[in-house]
Amino acid sequence: MKVATIASGSRGNSVLIDNGDTRVLVDAGISAARMARRLEQLEVLPESIDAVVITHEHRDHTSGVGVAGRRWGWPVYMTEATRTRCAALLTGDEDVRTYSGYRPLRLGSLEVLPFLTCHDAADPIAVTVRDVETGHKVGVATDLGRATTAVRHALAGCHLLILEANHDELMLREGPYPWSVKQRIGGSRGHLSNRLAAELAVDLVHTELAAILLAHLSQECNDPGLARETVARHLAARSFGGRVDVAPADTVSEVYDVAALVRETRAREVPQLELSL
Repeated sequence: MKVATIASGSRGNSVLIDNGDTRVLVDAGISAARMARRLEQLEVLPESIDAVVITHEHRDHTSGVGVAGRRWGWPVYMTEATRTRCAALLTGDEDVRTYSGYRPLRLGSLEVLPFLTCHDAADPIAVTVRDVETGHKVGVATDLGRATTAVRHALAGCHLLILEANHDELMLREGPYPWSVKQRIGGSRGHLSNRLAAELAVDLVHTELAAILLAHLSQECNDPGLARETVARHLAARSFGGRVDVAPADTVSEVYDVAALVRETRAREVPQLELSL
């Protein structure tokens, strides 16, 4: 299973998950034209996308879904409440299919497991995506608001985790936004700070968590180096040996080969086990 972010941040979010048999996008928050260019960078034809799963109605997650869905015939999966809020983007010519935030969604050889989040949207969800054959599991968790017990449970056992680290708390307090916006961003239905992302990441560490990709960083109230350092420092206390990276905002990320990352993680574990014996 291979994973790449197409866009990440307040100007757009989209993640490609491809196991060689099924290609799924999580969100489509950039224009169809930019989507086509970035998929081309990954040597992926837009027509080859099997489905797009929309997590909530905010435009940085949905702005391109109507045009792209019509142009390339993508099945578009939304909850009913999200579909209602996206009415302005849709003409009725799209292949929109509703799903529930409580039930697994089978898309080819990928199983999408939606779960509810506390974001300030009509029906916000995050997802894990599991390769049915290999069992490899990827979590896509942005716009979390706060890390509930249900969120922690849903993300347990991921091999690759795409995790929101939206803002640095001090930069947000001293940043350019009005106080009401700062309260929204930092509140329990807003976005995770670097510190809260780090605490959640620590809770999710297990022996086969191979990489954490920090996503949805604020351009005004965060810094990629600071976000990575904060999360990596917390993880060091758990002896986490995997990768901690930051998703680029306006271009595609590198392609993460989940199977290869897991093999590397297992190889690092073997010498430690032999040493302890």
